[in-house]
Amino acid sequence: MYPRGLILAVVLVYRSVTALPNNIKIGGLFEEANSLEEIAFKYAVDHINRNRELLPRSRVMAQIERVPPHDSFYASKRVCHSLSQGVAALFGPNSPYTAHHVQSICDSKEIPHIETRWDYRVGPIREQYSINLFPYPPALSKAYLALVMAMDWRDYIILYEDNEGLVRLQELLKYPSQAKDMKVTIRQLIAGPGNDYRSLLKEIKLAGNRRIILDCSSDNIHQILIQAQQVGMMTAYHNYLITSLDLHMVELEDFKYGGTNITAFRLVNPNDEKVQNVVREWIQGETWHKRQIPFAGKSIKTETALMYDAALLFATALSELDRSQDVQTAVLSCDSELTWQHGNSLINYMKLVEMDGLSGKIKFDAAGFRSDFQLEIVELKKEGLVKVGSWDPTNGANFSRNFTEITTGIVESLHNKTLIVSTILNDPFIMLKEDSETLVGNDRYEGFNVDLIEEISQILGFNYTIKLVADGNYGSYDKVKGEWSGMIGELQSQKADLVVADITITYEREQGVDFTMPFMNLGVTILYKKPTKKDPNLFSFLSPLSFDVWIYIITAYLAVSLLLFTISRFSPFEKSMAQNEAKFLTDNAGLRLARPDPLYEAIFTCTGNPVRSIGTQAHVDDEDQGQTFTAMNSFWFILAALLGQGVDILPRAFSTRMIAALWWFFTLIMISSYTANLAAFLTVERMESPIESAEDLARQQKIKYGSVQGGSTSAFFRDSKINTYAKMWAYMDQNQNVFTKSNKEGVERVLREEGAYAFMMESTVVDYVVERQCELTQVGGLLDNKGYGIGLPPNSPYRTPMTNAILQLQEGGRLHLLKEKWWKRMRGGGQCEEKPDSGAAALSIANVGGIFVVLLAGLGIACVTALIEFLWTGRKITREKKLAMWGDGSPRSGGSSQEEILRNGFEKLEGHGVTHLDLAAHGTVSLSRCSTLNPTSGSIHSLPSAGCGGSCAVPPGPNVNLLPHPSSIGGGGMCPPGHYVRYHHQEQCPHYNNM
Repeated sequence: MYPRGLILAVVLVYRSVTALPNNIKIGGLFEEANSLEEIAFKYAVDHINRNRELLPRSRVMAQIERVPPHDSFYASKRVCHSLSQGVAALFGPNSPYTAHHVQSICDSKEIPHIETRWDYRVGPIREQYSINLFPYPPALSKAYLALVMAMDWRDYIILYEDNEGLVRLQELLKYPSQAKDMKVTIRQLIAGPGNDYRSLLKEIKLAGNRRIILDCSSDNIHQILIQAQQVGMMTAYHNYLITSLDLHMVELEDFKYGGTNITAFRLVNPNDEKVQNVVREWIQGETWHKRQIPFAGKSIKTETALMYDAALLFATALSELDRSQDVQTAVLSCDSELTWQHGNSLINYMKLVEMDGLSGKIKFDAAGFRSDFQLEIVELKKEGLVKVGSWDPTNGANFSRNFTEITTGIVESLHNKTLIVSTILNDPFIMLKEDSETLVGNDRYEGFNVDLIEEISQILGFNYTIKLVADGNYGSYDKVKGEWSGMIGELQSQKADLVVADITITYEREQGVDFTMPFMNLGVTILYKKPTKKDPNLFSFLSPLSFDVWIYIITAYLAVSLLLFTISRFSPFEKSMAQNEAKFLTDNAGLRLARPDPLYEAIFTCTGNPVRSIGTQAHVDDEDQGQTFTAMNSFWFILAALLGQGVDILPRAFSTRMIAALWWFFTLIMISSYTANLAAFLTVERMESPIESAEDLARQQKIKYGSVQGGSTSAFFRDSKINTYAKMWAYMDQNQNVFTKSNKEGVERVLREEGAYAFMMESTVVDYVVERQCELTQVGGLLDNKGYGIGLPPNSPYRTPMTNAILQLQEGGRLHLLKEKWWKRMRGGGQCEEKPDSGAAALSIANVGGIFVVLLAGLGIACVTALIEFLWTGRKITREKKLAMWGDGSPRSGGSSQEEILRNGFEKLEGHGVTHLDLAAHGTVSLSRCSTLNPTSGSIHSLPSAGCGGSCAVPPGPNVNLLPHPSSIGGGGMCPPGHYVRYHHQEQCPHYNNM
């Protein structure tokens, strides 16, 4: 066995023999002396030599070669010279013209070639012996696209300096073909004399482009931005995406406070502690050697940091390779075919190594590309470039700031900033003050919008200057010229920062500018001459019910009356109950009384005095006797119930009572409904207007109608798909004289043409006008729904703060108070407000005159009827007087003829049966023609003699007495055969019983 000490000695000797050389040379190809990349390369080599953990037994030596950027032949000679010195790797150059020749030589000699430049010519597979620490161009292009999508840019313009920029932004160029509603403009940055880009920038400004992707070298960024500022393209409404990774090296002091949104990626964070330590080390070293500091102590460029990281990557990979192989450098010649045997292994180790450098995490994919890297998203703030997010291939672009932070930053940028407010004169939104003094500036104006912008400025802390729009228009798009007019045009041309006016938010305008949420909601409506009051109708008491209802009531009255009459005729209970009532009439002593009957009164008194007797009653054996609801009574009963009056007759049968109850319920509802509506129809004054809605306006041809030409109202009718509105637009389009230039002109025309013209405009203006012009009114409701909003330039960052301020005013009730102030109180407001009546209005004769007419007409008809009855009765009396003489011409006895007595009595009982009466009368009546006891003899008998001992007029027992029918009277002394009235005994007479 060998001693342990001997074995250890052999191992140490072997390791010393196989260790890395003491001096390892690496070549650096740079285009100019003391460039930033050369300085980084030297300090990186110095850092490797001082860090004994990387290459503890070896020292790295930098072999610097300077090559012209466009002389590839000279660069090739310097590469061959470096190979002859035994270099282990070559770094650079940055020029694409010489880098490819260097790469070709390195591939042939198997020497690692390390680059730090952006190489747009790179293919899908990198050369075998080449490695580049610059981010993989396709991956970087995807990062730009992800950032644009995260910022939600739907339109942008690409300004590129050279063709390499188009390759760098190829994903952005392909994006519009993959997404809808994308608008991309491409312009090349071609400088004029003295590197003047202002003419190009002016064209971009006039085109309205506010989202700009600027691809140029970091050396030209400041100059281009300065010229953009000079032409007015560095405002808060412009957004710039700088593709350079070295924006932190550009002087941005002139743009910090303009509010311009400048966004970029950066690979190197100058605020990172590692970066700051390296820069501090460089500064100390350059100061020690009394050399000028090219980066002025600010930071380092991306390619400079990549050169530093490349040297450290080489040392790390070489250290790893040294653990597994005996690595020795070799002197090579470009004329020989010899290669370095360790070159392939070293380049593979470099692709496998992962480390953290100044440019972040360094890692390569299987193809040798640095595709897995992280970029910081930075924006320019008042304090400089601030990190607001990051990008990586896995998660894409993500912003670390939240909505509150964004809004807070925008609001802070508004503090003490002066905004130009474009507006237009229109009552009550913007008006000139009525003041005897000369006013200037904002003091010249007053109105709702003046108070509104003042409230918003106090919330957000900005200043403002009000100016009237030059052309006096709200804003419409001219398709021929391809530009906007009015206030919308001023926003697009950046002549104004805000539009605060009664400008309607429409889809068309939203394509040109941005709007806040509506601060006032409204709709299109019709302004028209107030209709005249309609005179009360003479028969207005009939108005509570329609004509059809009146017809139905009359029909129901007739039908129910006839039904009641018919049912009562057929109902046995209605008859029997009536008869029973007649049988049980009694006097105060409880004795049953006979009904007064003129026949028997005349017969037994001969003086016309009524005679009542106990014992018997007359019963009329007749169909109508006991029938309460005759035809006349039925109609009278139903009419009385309809008018809410009572009658003496009432139904007794269940069937007739049901009819009466249902009719009473019907009349209760109808009378209640009529009474409820009667007051309104008698007291409310009706307005008579020829139009009540837009449909009425469209159907007629007499009244003209129009709107403001080129305004949102005319656009509403022009674009409407509703038939009525389309028809109205066709009329207005064919008659251009119906349009006006302003709302004021339209109002004056409505007043001037006295009902021959109707004007359509926003309801807010109509509300204002009708408060002051009492002869005008709004017709119908709103034809649509829309709102007034504050206009801002496209992509304005102030949109959200302005909307939040409006919401704050709305929730606090300030907007409502402002509207009440300028609509109801200021400038003559409230003149046409209708004062509510303190009490009920007195009715005039015009309201109730029809009732008097009905009363007079009814009284007249009653008088005429009374006259007819009088004449008819007089005629009847005259005819009866002719019968007052007997057949032989002798006068009647007792002042009454027997024929008259019998006729008067029997006429009432004609066609009926007659029951007994107690004919206890005094005196006798001679029957000269027909005897009651013997009608055929013609002898004279006294009726009392037929009684019981002169006390009762009823013969005893079943004897019957016959009286002749009135038609047989006057038959010439002999009663002809006819109808006789039979008397039968009803109740025994007391005298008869005693006999």
